[in-house]
Formats: sequence, C-alpha cells, structure tokens
Amino acid sequence: MTESGDPERPISDRHSEIRVLHVDDDPDFVDLTASFLTRINDSFSVYTSTNPETVLERVRGERLDCVVSDYEMPQMNGLELLERVRDLDEDVPFILFTGKGSEEIASKAISAGVTDYLQKEVGTEQYTVLANRIENAVEQNRSLEALAESQRRLSRFIDQSPLGTIEYDENFRIVRVNEAAGEITGYEPEELVGGTWLPIVPEEERRHVAEVERQLLSDRGGYQSVNEIVRKDGERRLCSWHNRVVTDEDGDVITIFSQFEDITEKRRQRRELERTNAIRSTLFETLPVGVLAEDADRNVLQVNDRLFELFEFSQSPEDVVGDDCERFAKRISGRFAEPERFVDRINEIIAEREPVWNEEVVFADGRALERSYRPIELPEGRGHLWVYHDVSERRKRERRLEALNETARELMRAETNERVAQIGVDAARSILDLDLNAIHLYDPDKGLDPVAATEGTYDVIGEPPTFSLDDSIAGRVFQEGEPSVVTDVHEDPDRHNEDTPIRSEVFFPLGDYGILLAGSKEPDAFDESELVLGEILSVNVVRALEQVERNERLRERERELTRQNARLEQFASVVSHDLRNPLNVAEGRLELAMEECDSEQLESVRNAHERMKSLVDDLLTLARKRDTEVDREPVRLDQFVRTCWANVDTGEAALEVETDRELAADESQLRQLFENLFRNAVEHGGADVTVTVGSVEGGFYVEDDGPGIPAEDRDEIFEYGFSTARNGTGFGLAIVQQCVEAHGWEIQPAEGEAGGARFEIYTD
Repeated sequence: MTESGDPERPISDRHSEIRVLHVDDDPDFVDLTASFLTRINDSFSVYTSTNPETVLERVRGERLDCVVSDYEMPQMNGLELLERVRDLDEDVPFILFTGKGSEEIASKAISAGVTDYLQKEVGTEQYTVLANRIENAVEQNRSLEALAESQRRLSRFIDQSPLGTIEYDENFRIVRVNEAAGEITGYEPEELVGGTWLPIVPEEERRHVAEVERQLLSDRGGYQSVNEIVRKDGERRLCSWHNRVVTDEDGDVITIFSQFEDITEKRRQRRELERTNAIRSTLFETLPVGVLAEDADRNVLQVNDRLFELFEFSQSPEDVVGDDCERFAKRISGRFAEPERFVDRINEIIAEREPVWNEEVVFADGRALERSYRPIELPEGRGHLWVYHDVSERRKRERRLEALNETARELMRAETNERVAQIGVDAARSILDLDLNAIHLYDPDKGLDPVAATEGTYDVIGEPPTFSLDDSIAGRVFQEGEPSVVTDVHEDPDRHNEDTPIRSEVFFPLGDYGILLAGSKEPDAFDESELVLGEILSVNVVRALEQVERNERLRERERELTRQNARLEQFASVVSHDLRNPLNVAEGRLELAMEECDSEQLESVRNAHERMKSLVDDLLTLARKRDTEVDREPVRLDQFVRTCWANVDTGEAALEVETDRELAADESQLRQLFENLFRNAVEHGGADVTVTVGSVEGGFYVEDDGPGIPAEDRDEIFEYGFSTARNGTGFGLAIVQQCVEAHGWEIQPAEGEAGGARFEIYTD
C-alpha cells in the first residue's frame, strides 16, 4: 500500500480543505492521480491506499470528505467497499473511478447508492474531470449537512422559544406546534397538528385571520396583528402575532411560521398604567396646592397651574418646563419679603437632602405660603419635589381664633351683663369685621332690649330698637335658637323697619339671654367664615352671661350665709353662756344632794346632766365649725388615726389600721371626723367592737363589726338629731358630714364585710 499527502496535516476549515481517500490496487496509478488532483485543486488533501481494508480503518477513524475507489480489486470490488463504507458513514460521497466500465456495472453502482460513476480514460484530462466530480460531490454533501444543521438549530430555537410557534405548510395546515404554543392555547401539540387555526380563533375574528392568510400567501412576506384566541377551556386571551412566509429562490412556499405571545396581562397593565397616569395627571393639575418637580440636574420637570396662580405669573407651566430651577427661583424671589433668604433656603434644603414639612415663606404683600420638600428617586438620579400651600386665610383664621380666646378670658372677668355685652360687640367689630352689630338681652317685660352696640350702628340706624318676639326677625331667630343669615332684609316680612337702610343681617342667639346681630348696607354680605366665628363668639358671650348669673347667685348666697352665721353665732353664745351656767349650778347642787342622801334617783339625774353636756358640746361644734375655713396640710392617715383613737373613750374596743395613704386635709376638721366615727362605732357596736380604717380607690373607709345600719335608715343618718342608740345625741354623724363637705369630699354609708357599719369617704 502506498499513500500520498500529509496524513498529519491539521484539519482546517471544512470549506477550505477537502480530504480525499483514493483506493486502487495499482500503486503507480494512485500516486499519479494524487499528484494531478493536488495540482488541479490545492485545497485537496489526497490520501492513497491499495488495500480496501485500510480504507475502512480510515473511514472509521478519520473525517473524510470523499472516497474514490476502483471497481476490480483483489480483496473486494468497489461496490462491496461502498457497502462497507456506508455501514460506517452513510453520508460521505463515494465516487466509483474504474477502468472496467459497462452498463451493468454502472447500473449496479447507481442502485448501490454511489455518489458518482467515472470510467478511466487515456490522457490527463480525466483527472480534471475527476477533480470536478469530487468538488461537486463534496460541495453538495456539505450543503446538505449545512441545511440539516440549520434545520436542527431552527428546530431547537422553535422548541425552546418562549414565544408560541405554529408552523404551517403552503396550504395552511399545521405541521408543528411548540410547547409554548400549547401552554398559551391549552391544547396538546398533537391535538393541533394536521388541522387548521379554526379551533383557536374566535368566530368573529375568523374573517380577519383569513384575510391575514390571504395576504401572506399573496405578498410572500410578513404580517403582524393583535387578536384574541380561544383556549381549549373556552377562555379568551389577547395575543400579538408575527407571521412570516418562507420561500425558496424560485419564490415557492417552503413553510409558514406564526409566532405569538399572550399579551392579555401586558395590555391590562398598560391600560391600568394609562388610566393611572391620566388620573395622576388630572390630580396634579387640579391639586389645590402648587407643585414643582425638578430632575437631578435641577431642571424643571413639571409644574402645575396652581403654582403660577400662587406666584401670580402670567406665563403658563409649559413655558418653564426645562428651565434651570435656581434661575427660576431667583426670578420669582422679588415677590417675597426676604428675596435672598428665599433663594438661599432652597439651596440649603437641596444640600441637606432631607424632607422639610410646612416651612413658612411670606410674600412682600403679607400673604403666607407653607412650603414642603422631599427628594424623589428618578431613573437618572435624585430629583426634588416642592409643594406650596396658601395659608394666608388659615393664618387669618388662627389670628381671629387667638383673639377670640383672649376675648373669652376677658368676658369671663366681666362682672355685669352690660360689660359682657360691650366686650361682645367690640370683639364682633374688631375680630369678625362686623362693623354694624349690637347685643340685645331678653327682658320679659320689654322683649329683646339693646344693651350694647358699635358706634357705626348708631350712625346708620340711630338708636337700636327693642324687638318684640312676635313681629321681628330678631325675635323669630331668638325663639328658633339657631344662627341665621338673611341675605336681603327687604324681602323678609318680619323686618322691624320697612325703610331700614340695612340690606342683609346675620343673627346669633345667645341661649335664653338674648341675641347678637350684625347688619350690612349691602345684600348677601355675610359668608360661612362670619357664621362659624360668630357662633364661637356667641358661645363665649353665653358662658360669660352664665358666669355673671352664677356670681350673682353666689353673692346672694354669701349674703344669706353671713346672716345665717350671725344667727348661729348668737345661738352659740346662748348655748355657751345661758345653758352652761344653769347646767353647772344643777351639777353642783346634785353633788351636794348626793352627799346628804343616798338615792337611786340622783344617779339618773347625773346621767341626764351628762347627756345635756354632750348635747351642748355637739351643738357648739355644729354652730362654730360651720363657717370655719379649711386649711389643708399633708396628713399620714396611719399615724393620725391612732392619735384620734387615743382621744376617744373607746373602752375595750380595738383599732386596725390598714392604710398608709397620705392626703391633704385640715387636721382639726379631720380629727372631728375620725373621733365622731369612732364614738359612733363604740356607741352602736358595743365595748368589744373592732374598728378598721383602710383605703378604697379615691379615698379611705372606716368600718366596724357591730350590728350595722339598717338599709332603710341610711338616707337619714346624717340628719341632725337622728340616732338609733338610746343615749346618742344624733349630732355625731351630722358633724362628720359637715367636715366632709367642708373639704369638698363625699361620704357614702355601706355594709361592712362582717355586717357592721362602713363609711366610705372619697377625697379625689
């Protein structure tokens, strides 16, 4: 066997090198053929062999582009070699180049699948023919391989594409459906292959799709469309379609592709976004505040009409979009009370990059704006959002409210109705701008009688009249009890004066006390702000009038108490001097009588004297403690209670203290309270009674384990002279209640845990 060419030559680009294996049992012929082939085409690499078995080893182990073989060879003939080669590589071109030619051999070669058949000739031209045949065979084989590879790549692309893909033949029969198309349509691919698009197209869309089909076949191009499909489960989905007809060089249809995607959610989201943007745009334009947005380079992104209204610009927002915001701020700064500060503060806020809320800026004319700032994240960087809110009216209302609060304090210091009325009309004029106003107070004998009015009222109507309740607007509103505005007095049949120069009025009832009214020579002169603030003023006037009434009642009560105290003092004097002296004489005579004789009757007289002394002491306590002022000091109950217990003759009774509460009280009054409660417990509970003092929420209690207080008597026990004990004076609990009331506390009788009497005193 002989070989030519370089078997170690590296395989370069398949399209630049053609590797040829020539097998012939004549070694000289194969060498000669190799020389001519490489001379004719330098891209040929020719390998030669005289042994067909060696050829098979090369086909098995190497890449060959073409095999050229003789027919008659000792080991096997060319057709037998072809069959063996095809078992190893069914695609490699095989040319039968033989010296023994016959129609029979040619027929067998073609039937066996030989790529080409060439008979050896005399002369060198046959090598040129052989070279051409090799080159054509290799080129054709490589084209087929390239087409197959392209089809494999296309197949992988279609199968793995996220787009649904349907492939049609020239008659629009479905030949292929990828997995994505099955997921979108809900059909298995095999359910659609072999059919048409009818199952997935809604009936109303079919004419449109048929027209798309016609145009595709007519134009041999592409077509895009958006239309609904019907899934297998009946659900409709909106899809975007990209259709393409693939043709060959002659324009004949090879295949038709339709790629599509489900855009139902995208379309919904886009419409939702469009709707949201439209709403936002509308909101932006209709906001009651001025808004300006800057980009990261401080250029105006967007500004609304309200900002231009606040700054009183004649331009429109479109005129400043894109302008430099710093220059824009300098241009408008002259409108503000502090122009330089207005610009500098903006730059400070930008540098700080922190939100700012409700910072006030003031115009040169006194109008006030609240400015808020916050940084905003934009695709190109951090931008800036400014919001300006006109607070001039709010500031005015706040100043009015502050003035009304001060007026309320002044009203509460007034001591007469006339002074209250004068303060009220002055406030209505200075705070509410009601230059013509008056206050009329109700007099049962006269009606609504004028008490105070502004000077302007006298100038316009003269002396304010007294209104009756039956035939005047003021009387009507007073009785209805609700604020009222009369837009045109001349049209109201209840007007007091038919020729009045007043055209509109506002009325504010002052409860049962009267009415505040204001007028104007212009019709419909009063708005909602006057009504709201007027109601506030009228409420304060009513409270002041109530205060005057309460103060008058208190003064009358004080005068009555003074008279009562004088009588009580006189009574105390009588008790102290006129009763004690005879009682002392009686006690002295009793002592002498008891020394002279021994009689049980005298002991009863002694007991009567003791009872009379207790009655006198209690009466003096009630009379003289009634007008005693309370001087409060901090008192620790646990120590104080034990001291009070020691001051009372309690015999074998026991005391338990279960509180360490501290309270502010008058020690003298508090001592009277505890000592009388302790005496009451011993008198009613017996010598062995146990008394407990403890805490309750908001106060303290005194409780015993005696027989208790019958429920039917609890409403009467604090009355003077009431007692259920045979020897009781009936004044002890009255003194307790007096001490409680002097401190402003509250006392409630109840049943103790052991059934005894319980008194709860609430100090908070």
